[in-house]
Amino acid sequence: MNYQYQYDALAAGVRIKDITSSSHNRAILHRLENNDPGLKSLAILDEPEDEDEFVVREGDDLGWLGYFIGRNEKLKYLSVCYLPGDAEQRKKFFFEVQRNKSIKAVEILGNGIISKGFSAMNLPHVTSMSLDCHLEREYAHYFALGLRRCESLEDYSGPVTAEIVESLTTLPMLGGVGVLKNGGLAISREECMALRELLLNANKLNYLDLSDVGLGNDGLRLLAEGLACYSSLADGVLDLSRNDIGDEGLQALASSLASNAKLRELNLCNNNFGDKGLEALADLLAHNRALCELFISGNTAITETGVRAISRIIQSRKCLLKDLWLDRINISEEGGKILGDALSINESLVSLSLRCWGNDDVSIGDDGLKALAHGLSRNSHLKELDLSRNTAITATGLRSLKQYFRSPSCALENLTLYDINFGDKGAYALAYALRENKSLKFLYFDDRGITSKGWKAFLKLICNSSSPNGIYLSNHTLSLLSWCDNRAGRVVKKKILNCLAINKKCDAQNAAKFKIMYLFLDLDMVPLFQWNLKFLPLVKSWFDTITAPNDDFVASIRNRKLSATYKFVKGMPALIVSVFRHSDSAALENQR
Repeated sequence: MNYQYQYDALAAGVRIKDITSSSHNRAILHRLENNDPGLKSLAILDEPEDEDEFVVREGDDLGWLGYFIGRNEKLKYLSVCYLPGDAEQRKKFFFEVQRNKSIKAVEILGNGIISKGFSAMNLPHVTSMSLDCHLEREYAHYFALGLRRCESLEDYSGPVTAEIVESLTTLPMLGGVGVLKNGGLAISREECMALRELLLNANKLNYLDLSDVGLGNDGLRLLAEGLACYSSLADGVLDLSRNDIGDEGLQALASSLASNAKLRELNLCNNNFGDKGLEALADLLAHNRALCELFISGNTAITETGVRAISRIIQSRKCLLKDLWLDRINISEEGGKILGDALSINESLVSLSLRCWGNDDVSIGDDGLKALAHGLSRNSHLKELDLSRNTAITATGLRSLKQYFRSPSCALENLTLYDINFGDKGAYALAYALRENKSLKFLYFDDRGITSKGWKAFLKLICNSSSPNGIYLSNHTLSLLSWCDNRAGRVVKKKILNCLAINKKCDAQNAAKFKIMYLFLDLDMVPLFQWNLKFLPLVKSWFDTITAPNDDFVASIRNRKLSATYKFVKGMPALIVSVFRHSDSAALENQR
């Protein structure tokens, strides 16, 4: 039967209330029919959750739903989470949906949705397809047939079988593949072999997500041949996190990547390897010029020996690594020294994460931080450092950052210290360490345990209002301090926020001038008289170069400029009289 002509012929006389089960679903069909520009995504499910959802119940005609979706010109995203068991209705739905030319992303969640009707799907305009369900052999065949017609597909997430992979390799635009395992099942040997064929044949593939699929050492060895392909994952991403990969698997990975020097990002978080596997990987990556991001977090078997292997990577002149995650790895004092020494000569790393994840974890403590800071004091490239949840860090460790922060080469812009309850002592230590820093812009931490005394230390850091010179010597770079919503020191916090806003809007020089003008309504010119009139042009220029945020402040600057000039003029007679008196005294002395 030709469903297309059936629905076209009946469309003029159909009443939407006769093909829907509720007023909400009727409203959805009207919006589809009228090309409502606000309806860009639509979810089809069995329980209501949000406004833009079609909740299928008895009385809803799926063929007509597909018809209105097929003719809509505004819809961009379609999520199908539930279709009833009527195979004929599902076939009509998929047949009509394929007429849509605006949908770019399709998501199918749940078992029983894919049927023979899907094999007739023709969605050449869809760029993203996600399928999260278990497919029996027959339905995997139907899905693979429909997948072949998605000629514009760039990203695919879902199960992989030999037939699905064969379909994927025919798609000219395919760039990303994510493997989803329904029901927590581990990836099979056949699926691993299918992925190996994908790596060997999909020349444009640059993203492969195999996270949490139960790959293990055996599965990784099966993939090795595909990963070794020179054209595989060029400038791409490989995610192997949470796969129970041990030392043997990592050694196999290192061997395969020796032939593929184009991988840009490698995620190995939360596996089960230790020093032996990491040393094999380090020997390879020390000579790799393509890898920019490396994630090793959560491999708790790594010891000081493994940290030394990591240091060889970042010490290598050939390595261009930019982001390194070493969360939940025990960085001892010696490990901090090893990393610090490596970072002292590294010229590529931009971001370093040494987070902890739980109360029992230890990544780095005071001694390790002190050793790390010593090495970082000679580093001029690191922009971001994350030490969050390292509860072993105290005010003593934070104070040791002074050497790093006050180094002329310090380039750090972002420091994250969440879940470290360092209290007022830590606030004093941070404020003291940052006193002469010219690079840090963002400081993230929790304010648990910090009272108004601690906040006053931060206020003094960014605006020491004891004198104009005190303000001038304050920190005018820091533009963000994060905190929780406790009320301790809220008056001081308000002042801090005002000063941070000034730092954010102005460069350091103008920020200093703005704060001085904001807090000192009457500037004393008398100290400048000792240089006679030499400072008058400088004072005028100082006022002229202040950036004002609004018209009222412009007027205030103009008035204070006139006041300062008047003070110079007013001080002239005193200066002249003083000069004449000095001249007369000198003449009398000569006469004697």
